[in-house]
Amino acid sequence: MIGYGVYQNAIAGSWSILLIASVLAVALLLIYGFLMHAKLLFKPVKNPIFISMDEAIDKYGPDEEVVGVTDNDGKPFAFIARLARRPHIVYQVEGDSPFIMTHCILAHSSMSYALEGNFENPDITITAALANNMVFYEKSSRCSVVQIHNRLEGRNDPLSTVPTVMTSLRTWQRLYPDSPVWMRPVEWRDIFYLKMLARADVIDPSSPVIVYPLQHELDQRLPMKSFVLGVVVDGQSRTYPADVVAERKLINDQLGDTPLAIFCVDDYMQVFDRRIVGATLTFDKAEQGADFVDRESASVWSPTGRCTAGEHHGTQLAAIPHYNKIFWFVWADYYPNSAIYGEAESTGDVTASAA
Repeated sequence: MIGYGVYQNAIAGSWSILLIASVLAVALLLIYGFLMHAKLLFKPVKNPIFISMDEAIDKYGPDEEVVGVTDNDGKPFAFIARLARRPHIVYQVEGDSPFIMTHCILAHSSMSYALEGNFENPDITITAALANNMVFYEKSSRCSVVQIHNRLEGRNDPLSTVPTVMTSLRTWQRLYPDSPVWMRPVEWRDIFYLKMLARADVIDPSSPVIVYPLQHELDQRLPMKSFVLGVVVDGQSRTYPADVVAERKLINDQLGDTPLAIFCVDDYMQVFDRRIVGATLTFDKAEQGADFVDRESASVWSPTGRCTAGEHHGTQLAAIPHYNKIFWFVWADYYPNSAIYGEAESTGDVTASAA
């Protein structure tokens, strides 16, 4: 109809204001649709550029938020979170333990997956979001993956998760000074997406804005956009409020059959399995510095879970992959029965969840 009107006006040599407005509206709609096309807007990064830690500090400053990943060989990588908001997915294929890093701006959630088994060579397209969490499609298996589910939907094949945290560049440098840092040049779509679509109120913890409808009623046990550590082991889930972890610096806990510990230094928080060969350890803060000491042998452990002195020198605690500093309202929507650390009573000598 608009095309016919354009044709008639062209013949007549006159243009109505209504027709001009209609043409402009359609043009803007087409441009918007082009810009919003998922394959163009959220194309995964398959050839990442890494720079040194010193270069990253100079370029972005020490307060820049990063997604920190330690691969299955214990090698650290950092990804500038702000630049990961648009592609959502970055491949890291170098070395013996390749993985992909995924980052969802709506949930403030990150998780990394080992490129192995049925996920060894994934061909990924970002498709949508479900209840404020990213969904991507793996073409070869023809399966979708909801980030927070950590599995190929339909086949229910679990994906091998890799320990992933959210912290500042300053803190990551302190713990992993030789870590490479992923970055990418800012593109024109970044201006469109990060400035217009990924509005500050979506990711602002003080804002009540929720983009997609929830699956359940809003859980008001914690502030809606407070950061939490969401942990699932042995089929059980527990929520650890980030402010509680930051205050305590150390938590010894038991979730299902797994004894775990949460180490915190500055804004870095990591969950570890307290079991090593031949022992289950219970930790205390060292009298000085940022280290931890186990009660059983008085060995000293760094915040990254490596024993630096004592009987277990050189031993590395196994990090437990979890959702680190995810928004509470998203975690509670996917795990509506998740217990909150601080609500249960103590069990024996280990603080099971006492506040």
